[in-house]
Amino acid sequence: MYLFRFIYIICRFEVRLIFVRSKAAKQAIKYLHSIEKRFNGKFDELTFKKIVNSHSLYLPIVNDAFTALHGRYTTAIEQERSINYFICSSLFDNFWDDKILNIDQLYDISFNPEQYPANTFDEKVFIQSHLFLENEVKERTTYRTISQRTFAAQKASLQQFNEAITDNQIANITFEKGGNAVLLCRYYLDIDATVAEENCWYYLGSIIQLSNDLFDIYKDTNDGIQTLATRCKDAKVMEIFFLQRLNLLKENIKSLQVSKSKKQSFSIAMSATAVLGLVAIEQLKEIQSSARQLPDFKTLDRKALIVDMEKPKNIMRWIKLLYVHAKM
Repeated sequence: MYLFRFIYIICRFEVRLIFVRSKAAKQAIKYLHSIEKRFNGKFDELTFKKIVNSHSLYLPIVNDAFTALHGRYTTAIEQERSINYFICSSLFDNFWDDKILNIDQLYDISFNPEQYPANTFDEKVFIQSHLFLENEVKERTTYRTISQRTFAAQKASLQQFNEAITDNQIANITFEKGGNAVLLCRYYLDIDATVAEENCWYYLGSIIQLSNDLFDIYKDTNDGIQTLATRCKDAKVMEIFFLQRLNLLKENIKSLQVSKSKKQSFSIAMSATAVLGLVAIEQLKEIQSSARQLPDFKTLDRKALIVDMEKPKNIMRWIKLLYVHAKM
């Protein structure tokens, strides 16, 4: 019975994904061009594409999954909030990664935006989108608290350049950074979320961050960034650790007060993203093979460590893992 339900949900999801992604991408492009006109400037090409791609993927895969628990799809105003979220997160990443702003400036533009002396197009747009979101959310105090936690985790991530950082410290940064960043998006939806739903947002975000680290092993190793993935010595141990996080997500899905049908559809939607990390771990297991531990990642080339999700082999892995771990 589950097999037929799984096939039906996946096929329905694929059809809707194509339609919604295309429509959402056009919507985001139009919206970004209107902002460029308003502020008489331009997003750089990579940032423009990142915002469009992030919104058009996140809308059908995540936002629609959560609103479906309440019997509907994401509304137009919720979609506008989503675009503004990805404007803020993408520009913040630029400010951080390119060292355009220092920590104090990043804090001020994030938490004292109305007093911040914005000079550049990116700074002005960030502030406009940030204030728009703050004015839109209903639970502003809680929203700001989660924003503070996200910023604190981002600041703490600087410690990941220090080889003396402990695994527990890395885990806390990883989960807080990813978990709270995704939890913020719960406040852009006009729903009365239960504790279990909010936990799902958080655990999904922490899994996404851990998965990103698994996909970025080659880059992070060469950049000297300490992550749980770059420190991995045994792929099977990492698999157990990852599954513990995934099980926390599944436990909260099981506790949702919705029909069994909705719960199963939601589990498949969440697992579609969550099991990507397991695909990367399967590749690590192949590298390790029967050896007692993984080789030093610095001795491996990019081809060995990059997880190419366009390969038929990895697509089949993803489908198999999704089928296994989405079952309620």
